This record gives sequence, structure tokens and C-alpha cells, in this order.
Amino acid sequence: VIYELSKCELLPVFRKLASLTVDFYENSWETLPIFLHRCPNLNSLIVESTTFPEEGASIFTGPPRLLSSLEYVKIESPLEGNAMEMKFVSYLLENSPILKKLTLRLDYRSRKNSAIFRELLKIPRRSSSCQVVVR
Repeated sequence: VIYELSKCELLPVFRKLASLTVDFYENSWETLPIFLHRCPNLNSLIVESTTFPEEGASIFTGPPRLLSSLEYVKIESPLEGNAMEMKFVSYLLENSPILKKLTLRLDYRSRKNSAIFRELLKIPRRSSSCQVVVR
């Protein structure tokens, strides 16, 4: 619903929203930065499923926006290490100045796990105290 609304008009500001659990699908990812910017007091974000768009598509268009109140992020779906997943993780780490903890899972069947770890270590973090927890 929010994705469809955002295509027609400016989203309202959700000032009292402190915690959010979301499911995203291929065509709704572009709404994420817009929606997060409209939630100035969002403290906790849980992403339950991640069906990313095809390679080459752009999730985050326009200038990056600081996620100034976000402290905790948990990504429930196991990451497989594709480019769009890593862009999403990078976006969170690079734009969250007070992020305390990012929790994610890796696909235990994937042979790319060591490469994913190396890539995670390379991502600059806006918050120097942020822990990245991999389970």
C-alpha cells in the first residue's frame, strides 16, 4: 500500500513510528529510502523477506539520506552475497550514524560465505560503535 501511495503523492511523516517490520518485493525496494526518511524516530527495523530486483536495477536512487535515529536492524532472510543484497547492507551501514547493531544471516549452503565476510569487512560504517552480527 505504501509503495502504491508513494508513486502518487508525498508520504506523510510517521513521527511516532519507532519500530518497523517489513517485507519487500522486487518492485517495492525503491520506496525504502523515501519511507525511512519519512520516519524520523525509527529506532528498529526488521526486514523479514528480501526478494531483490534483478541485477543492474537501482534500489537507491537520488542522494543518500541519513537514517539518524536507526539503532537496530535485523535482516531475517539469509543473504546469498548478490550485489543487490550487499548494496542494501552498505546503504544501512553507510547512512546510519547511531546504528548499534546490524544482525544478518548467511545462507549456510552458500560457498560464497567467506567472500561475503570479506565484503562486509570492507563496507565503511557511519557509526564507529556498530556491531555486525552474522548468524
